[in-house]
Amino acid sequence: MSWKKKLHLDNIYLDKDNAWIFGVCAGIGKAHNLAPQLVRVCAIISGLFFAKLTIAIYLIAWLMFDDTAPQAEIFRADD
Repeated sequence: MSWKKKLHLDNIYLDKDNAWIFGVCAGIGKAHNLAPQLVRVCAIISGLFFAKLTIAIYLIAWLMFDDTAPQAEIFRADD
């Protein structure tokens, strides 16, 4: 079992279509069926009180999450 499945991060990816910066908040929102705006507001409020921690978590999430959706890789044709 991979570390992403153990942490339940296997369905989260960077959503470049709805991204403001890197697509972290949009990807988290899509994975949990939340509006990306709600996740962004929570991140901004968190950043007001814990700026360094919020920036660090955002950058770590950007490095950890995949660029494409897991379903898109399954249906990709290798011609």
